[in-house]
Amino acid sequence: MRLPATLPVLLLLPALAACHGNKPADSESFTPPLGMVLANDNQLYAGVARMEITPEIIETYTDLNGNNQFDGCMTDPTGERAGCDGEGYDDVDGDGHFDAVWMAGYQSYRAAQGVHDPITVGALVLSLNEEYVAIVGIDVLGLLENRSRDVRDALEAEGFDRNHLIISSSHAHSAPDVVGIWGMDTDLITGTYPPFMDAIEGNMEDVLHLAAAEMVPVAPTQGLVHMSGDPTMNGVPFGGVNPNPRMLGGINDIRDPIIPADGVWALALNNADGTRFATLVSSSGHPEVSGSDHSLLSADFVGYTRDYIDQHDGGTTLYVSGALGGMQSAGGSTLPAVDDDGNRILDDAGSPTYIEDADGWDGARTWGVEVAQAAESALTDTSAWEAIAIKERDLLIPVNNLSFKLAFQTHLLDTPDEYVIRDSSCPGWGTDPDLFGCVPAGIWQIQLGPSTLGSAPGELMPELFYGVPDEPAMADASLRPTDRRWVQASDACATVDYADCVNEDLVGECDCLHHHATPYRISDDGSGTIESMMPGTYKVPLGITNAYCGYIVPAPDFSTFVSVFTENGDHYEETNSCSKDFAPLLEDAWLQLESTE
Repeated sequence: MRLPATLPVLLLLPALAACHGNKPADSESFTPPLGMVLANDNQLYAGVARMEITPEIIETYTDLNGNNQFDGCMTDPTGERAGCDGEGYDDVDGDGHFDAVWMAGYQSYRAAQGVHDPITVGALVLSLNEEYVAIVGIDVLGLLENRSRDVRDALEAEGFDRNHLIISSSHAHSAPDVVGIWGMDTDLITGTYPPFMDAIEGNMEDVLHLAAAEMVPVAPTQGLVHMSGDPTMNGVPFGGVNPNPRMLGGINDIRDPIIPADGVWALALNNADGTRFATLVSSSGHPEVSGSDHSLLSADFVGYTRDYIDQHDGGTTLYVSGALGGMQSAGGSTLPAVDDDGNRILDDAGSPTYIEDADGWDGARTWGVEVAQAAESALTDTSAWEAIAIKERDLLIPVNNLSFKLAFQTHLLDTPDEYVIRDSSCPGWGTDPDLFGCVPAGIWQIQLGPSTLGSAPGELMPELFYGVPDEPAMADASLRPTDRRWVQASDACATVDYADCVNEDLVGECDCLHHHATPYRISDDGSGTIESMMPGTYKVPLGITNAYCGYIVPAPDFSTFVSVFTENGDHYEETNSCSKDFAPLLEDAWLQLESTE
């Protein structure tokens, strides 16, 4: 059951304020920032809040051809002018301009016509022995760094350590556009909706204050499971019973090789009486399962996941995204069907039934419930925490890829020019003729007892975090045409060095747009995986954190041929990445972070 979209505000707050000390013992005059509890008493404290931020849709249009795109003209409410295709809009404020709420993801021109379920922002604040962290989860495609920087600045002015704020975008494809490139891009009309953007930073600050001011003592339970442990989530080539041979962990990985990030990590925070106070969930997968064949604002499967846990005594649930690249999605997958109560639907023989090509609301609901149930099953470790520890490393990401350069140059992006770095600190400045400048970002390592979250400022491909499977076809391209992980490989590329394909679409008979690095690897310099650099029992990727710069693709597999003006084959991700240098710079930042105390 969905929460009604008409609720003005959903505030899920603890009912009991902390009665323990809230200042370090050695400073009687100390006032904790945001009203947090900071006590040196070996007790874990938590505060949580979630609120709805769905924008009001004031102006809609008449979708004459049912393509869920606005085909009219921004300045013709009647749609009768030449070239406006007869599609008019309701000019409610009479200004002669279509004030649309553009939706992020898939095609441009996708103006919201209504609301399916709430767009929300939530915050979880944790403290232990005077160390603290605040985690924000927000239902948008990806906040750009300047927005998170402004929020960090505001909290720093209140005494909060700016590096202890983590803002994770869920990457919902049916949320309002906060990047700017999903409006009417050919007309250079940004996709951001001013009333939504004007409020978004204040909304994040508000929910942080609400969570921090009402902290209570809690006991943690945590754990990590992999969806591939369920045979119904795996195709027969991967040892499962799912009728789709490409399925592994329920993920429809449409870029070769199939390497899913199928882990679901959960943290439950329990009150003294054993009831659940809050739940934090992370999984990897694009919130795009509802598809593009609708015009309704939605948090996609993330909303269903939160609702299910909330309604099954999970307290207030927050969701943060994992490794999304490569291309991690349950959209278009084949999923075991569940009923409205979350129970598997079986046939007369007692075998699971399946939803094929899981797009649409039923697919989003099903995947959301599956993630929620996996999260609940992960909660097995009741180890007390020894510490909360935060490490951060700044980095500058070059913008030398065509799509992002064009978005910056045409001022579609929600990033003012003054945020772009153009000096010698920007890698490639003065030597790279394609370089527009650099955008700031950072990486975070967040230790929460036995769990460690490792962040990236974009859509991280799972192999960069977990590594490449040790299988023969990874090294030998001649084995790929019949290998279970290489469903798009061809014999024509079996003897072609991918290095010869990097800036080509065709080498002999080999379609370079469906060829990949041989041997398949994440770097040429032997850089280790992010997971290998992290401590802890449970190691969790955390994507689109405090910045967003598109996909993060292993450098040896980055095609410099593809762009927004070419076919991209199996290299779509490169068209939506800030830079071919993104992954190496991220890897270097992690190496530097690992070497610091």
